[in-house]
Amino acid sequence: MPRPAKSATLQLIQGNPNKKNTEELAARAEHEKKMKMRSDNIKPPTWLDKVGKKEFKRVAALLTEVEIITEADISMLAAYSVNQCSFAFSLDYRNGEPDEWQHNDEEGVYERRINAIDRIFDISLVTTPAYNDTEAVVSERSLAKVEQLREMRAAPIEKLKMELELLDLTI
Repeated sequence: MPRPAKSATLQLIQGNPNKKNTEELAARAEHEKKMKMRSDNIKPPTWLDKVGKKEFKRVAALLTEVEIITEADISMLAAYSVNQCSFAFSLDYRNGEPDEWQHNDEEGVYERRINAIDRIFDISLVTTPAYNDTEAVVSERSLAKVEQLREMRAAPIEKLKMELELLDLTI
């Protein structure tokens, strides 16, 4: 697989090691300079919540350090930083009232507690969730975490198998 071409500016800085036409390299370097997008106004959108803005700033700082972020990347980084979710569901009425409403005097609002869900139809990442306690932690997904959860779930079974083996019993 061929290596990507070096920028004309880099070739000029390195003393033109490939002995290309210097005038063409200078013209190419000028065009590259014109094509470069601005990166001096990388700020999180106002609609991100506190946690989302913190993550946006963390990642933006890393990308700015290696000069690979521009103002054109703001919306994608903001989408990555969305950290709440909302969902559509139906209630399960088979065992009485599936939800209850209470007035929160401190905040002056009614709060709904859902006790029985029959079916979930949709889960979406959103900036303004219906329930503020929801959280989407996309940035923490990893194979290592999945493996760790599997090990934690398997541990009691393995312990039981060893105890039964010691007792000379099998499952």
